[in-house]
Amino acid sequence: MKRPLLWIVVLVLSISIVATFSFVGCKEAEEAVEEAAEEVVEAVEEAAEEVEEVVEEVEEEVEKVAAGTYTMKVGHSHSTSAPRHMSLLVFEQLVEKNSEGAIVVELYPAGQLGTEAEMLEQVQMGTLQATRGGSFDEVATELSVYMMPFLFNEPAEFTAIASGPIGDEIAAAALDVGIYIPATGDAGGLRQWTNNVKSIETPEDIVGLKMRTPPIESIIKIMEALEANPVSIPYAELYMALKTGVADGQENPLVNIDDKKFYEVQKYMTMSNYQIHPDPMFVSNDWYQSLEPYLQEIVTDAAKESMKHNDILMTERAEAVVPVMEENMEITYLTDENRQAFIEKCAPVYDYFISEGWFTQELLDKVRSSIE
Repeated sequence: MKRPLLWIVVLVLSISIVATFSFVGCKEAEEAVEEAAEEVVEAVEEAAEEVEEVVEEVEEEVEKVAAGTYTMKVGHSHSTSAPRHMSLLVFEQLVEKNSEGAIVVELYPAGQLGTEAEMLEQVQMGTLQATRGGSFDEVATELSVYMMPFLFNEPAEFTAIASGPIGDEIAAAALDVGIYIPATGDAGGLRQWTNNVKSIETPEDIVGLKMRTPPIESIIKIMEALEANPVSIPYAELYMALKTGVADGQENPLVNIDDKKFYEVQKYMTMSNYQIHPDPMFVSNDWYQSLEPYLQEIVTDAAKESMKHNDILMTERAEAVVPVMEENMEITYLTDENRQAFIEKCAPVYDYFISEGWFTQELLDKVRSSIE
């Protein structure tokens, strides 16, 4: 790139030397020639240094290409202040540091790359390297075992299973659709019920209530089993629907109820702890398999470590917002007797998912025995 510059310098200075001979005497000409020659040497040395720098830069780039540098784009729908994003920052730092720059992680929060369903589809197609969030139905129906009613008493029971051998077994089912799940965390903590009609203490209290239900099969089946009236309302429109009475109530973890300020338009909350949702990290398996084995290990380890941060943040936030709930709504805590009544009424939900092939009785037994 610098060679034309070098030859131009030499040519110009040569012309200068010839011109000098034409207009000055011999002695003066000799001095002029010496001076001009020195200038030529300096110019050549400077040009050579520039050429050498360019060559070094090119060699460095060639070495990077030969070594393999990968870009890992990770999209999700949560804000930059959410535990999901904060834990992904940990993932980004760990991957880039431990791979020594061989993998560059790019985070795209707040739905920049599309809806959760769209990003999950992009991962399956291989146009996006990873995402978190979205429906599990088309990825691995086995993940729905985590969402069975009243299965877990606290988030720690769930995270212990999700991060262990049983969790790995469940995650492996996603490989059939081209997705690798290196880690699964807590999507928000145990879920609760709120409404504007009455306190929900027994199964009879929820019968007939218009409960906003997301398009998640497990929640739909639970509401049907409890004889509530499931109402389909987009999450973005839920606050106004509760305020205007389009829906009597809704279900969500505490962090979501606080984030969307549903407590402003709801009078009662039941701490039912009826369900928890998993938050798997979905990675394109084609992309993952293109990595060197040591880089695969780095990605997996970073995913597991960052998910631990996610789970800690979720628990801390859930505990921190309880006073806000207590100040704005009448809180009901289920007695052991009433909780058992809800468990018995939801028993058909388990039968449905097993009979429809979402997961096996054997898998459910493994999960239950691990909790006990």
